[in-house]
Amino acid sequence: MRKTFWMLVALAAAGFGWVFGCPSGNFWVKITVTVCALCAGSFAVAGVPWRRAEVTARETLIGVAAAVVLYGVFWLGDFCAAQVFGFAPRQVEAIYAIRGLGHPWLVGAVLLLVTSPGEELFWRGYILKQAVARWGASGGFAAGALLYGAVHLASGNFMLVMAALVAGAFWCALYRWRGNLTACVVSHALWTVGVFLLFPIR
Repeated sequence: MRKTFWMLVALAAAGFGWVFGCPSGNFWVKITVTVCALCAGSFAVAGVPWRRAEVTARETLIGVAAAVVLYGVFWLGDFCAAQVFGFAPRQVEAIYAIRGLGHPWLVGAVLLLVTSPGEELFWRGYILKQAVARWGASGGFAAGALLYGAVHLASGNFMLVMAALVAGAFWCALYRWRGNLTACVVSHALWTVGVFLLFPIR
């Protein structure tokens, strides 16, 4: 199982490297293929980590609230980063430029229905759970957040890597608190659509 864990981590690194580091191909097609492949691999090894019984009104509302909180964290973080790092606004604009690579409705559908749920199923439902089983609660939490941030290094965008680290730590903490994926999936999906399409920070 340990070898399988690291094989899937390597697959994630390769997939995100292809998405962010390879200029050819459409970003939204590549991220969809990558996330689906990662989910398929983790499902084959450990099964589907999300159960229908875990989808409750309470967990859904917690996810909505978590999305709002995370949006506030990023709004404040963007303001602070712009004061400290002169390159921050330019790098944030580069992230938002990805929106133009697809029709807004299709981009929204991919974020809401594919990449956000898929990333939670893989990164929290598989990677975090396996990391905690290997290194304990604190070590697993750190590994889960760091690995999620690390796969974004291929982008060469400091602000994107920092955003992934912050968001990854937030969703790891949310999963650790709630013990199931519902709140994480709802939070991730609503936050990405909100911050990327509906209420962009820049």
